[in-house]
Amino acid sequence: MVCQIPEAETQQLRADFHNYMKTRPDLEPADFAQFTTLAESTVRSWVRGNIPGGTDVQEQMRRVLAQARAGDILAPGGSTALTVTESAAKRVRRVPKAGTFYKTETVRCVAQVLDYCVENCAMGVITADYGVGKTEAIKSWRRENAGKVDSFVFEFDVFSSKDKRYFMQAVGEQLGILSQHGWQNAGRAFRNVCEHLRQNPCLLIFDQCETLRPQICDIIRQIWDRTHEAGVGVAMLAAPILMARLKGGKMIDLGALESRIGIWAPLTGIARSEMAAVVKQEGIVDVEDAAFDLWFKATAGSFRRLARSLDLLKAKHAGRRVTEKTIIGVAGQLWGMNVGSEVTR
Repeated sequence: MVCQIPEAETQQLRADFHNYMKTRPDLEPADFAQFTTLAESTVRSWVRGNIPGGTDVQEQMRRVLAQARAGDILAPGGSTALTVTESAAKRVRRVPKAGTFYKTETVRCVAQVLDYCVENCAMGVITADYGVGKTEAIKSWRRENAGKVDSFVFEFDVFSSKDKRYFMQAVGEQLGILSQHGWQNAGRAFRNVCEHLRQNPCLLIFDQCETLRPQICDIIRQIWDRTHEAGVGVAMLAAPILMARLKGGKMIDLGALESRIGIWAPLTGIARSEMAAVVKQEGIVDVEDAAFDLWFKATAGSFRRLARSLDLLKAKHAGRRVTEKTIIGVAGQLWGMNVGSEVTR
């Protein structure tokens, strides 16, 4: 294999990967591979130094490393936190404060796609980077359509995204269909789910689909094939990498799914004007123009990043002017980003 990138650059990127993985012993190369279009074997071989890797390989590896460092993917630990109290016998769970919900263009676009899938019993794919607000947009749409549209949400995890038998049993259980567990009963679970949906049509919403193996994608396609005439629609939400895989057309399973897609919605996240309005609404009004430019680049369309940075600024910088130095400090503290005239994503 001919290396398309200088060896020193390759070695530096691989060293950065090894250093990061030393801080995260819970991760393996396969964990990073699910957020790329590369095969697990390619990622594993590159990390171990068995192949130099071309331009595409190194660009994707640099991207997933930056996202992991920023906490956008593969975040460590759970989602709950414990507050330390004076008495060691009393453990008090910290209740997260519900922030203001902003109906951004992302939220409106997600709602439009879901409406289309319901009205036309169609399949739709919504892609956007991590943290732009896809999951919250689903919750908003379901609140507004409660009692008017039946919907079913399934959020993939490390088990259901890789094991077709576990996936079918989990869907069946969530739909209230009791079935026997075991690999030999997966086909029966599939037929029972399809029959249930024909009798009880609804919109199926699958979230975090960027982690799916091709077989799981094909099962979703087969479910829609057998139920859409009864009124079932399907919406799949994922990171942009899913669209790259579907458009690549290299796998039969994904090609079959791609041919059924009735609507595509590649979203870019929060716009500059929307971010300015949110910042003002949150009470931060004294921001230098250059600082706001840097802030917008650092958030990279992610509403999650914006919300975290707002929380930090309100807690530590309330009432003071926001400068470029302020944003550089925020980016370094929250996302481990070294920002300056250029933002490393």
